Amino acid sequence: MKTKTLTVSLLAVVAGAAGCSSSNLGADGAAGQTGTDAQPDVATEQLYGLSTGVNCFDVVSIAPGYSDGCQLAVDGVVGAALPVDYDMIAGTVTVGDGGSLGGGAVAHNMATLSRDGTTSDSSMTSCTWHQTDTSMFTLTATNQFTLAVTEVENTFATACSGIPTGGSCTSTWTWTMKKSTTKTPPSCQ
Repeated sequence: MKTKTLTVSLLAVVAGAAGCSSSNLGADGAAGQTGTDAQPDVATEQLYGLSTGVNCFDVVSIAPGYSDGCQLAVDGVVGAALPVDYDMIAGTVTVGDGGSLGGGAVAHNMATLSRDGTTSDSSMTSCTWHQTDTSMFTLTATNQFTLAVTEVENTFATACSGIPTGGSCTSTWTWTMKKSTTKTPPSCQ
C-alpha cells in the first residue's frame, strides 16, 4: 500500500511580490523600497509585511470542512512548521520544501501558488504519480497568512499499492500559518 503522510520535510512555500515587506512597511507595504508601484494601491487596502528569505511558519490551525481524499493527514500537520521563502526582489512566495505546496507572484496580500509535477513515495521510489497543487495565499496580518490548498493526484505507476478508486484523488484544506518564534530553517523542527 502506498503510504504517505504530509510531513514538514515534504512541504515548502514560496512567497513574494509587491505588498510584502521584510519588517518595516513602506508606502506600499514593502520595507525599504522607494519609488512608486506600477499600479497604484487601493486607498482602503491594508498591506501586510512578510519576512524575506526562508523562514519557518507554524501551522496554527486547519479550517473546518477540509477533505482529505488523498489521505495526506493534513490535520496532523497542525503544530508543525513549514519553510516559506519570500523573494522581495522577484515578488514571489514559495511554500513547503522545494515548493511542494506551490510558488507564485504575490501582490496586494494575495497570490495563487502552483506546483505541477511527478512525485514518488519516499519508501518505494518506483511508486510515482502526477501531483498538482494549487494554493491560495492570503496575508491576514504581518507574517501571518491563510493557505487554501487543493491537491490532485493521478497517473499512479503500477508499482503503487492502494491506488485510489478511479485512479485519482483530491484533498482540499485551509491552514492558518504564522511565523515561528522557535523554529529555524531549513528543517523548521
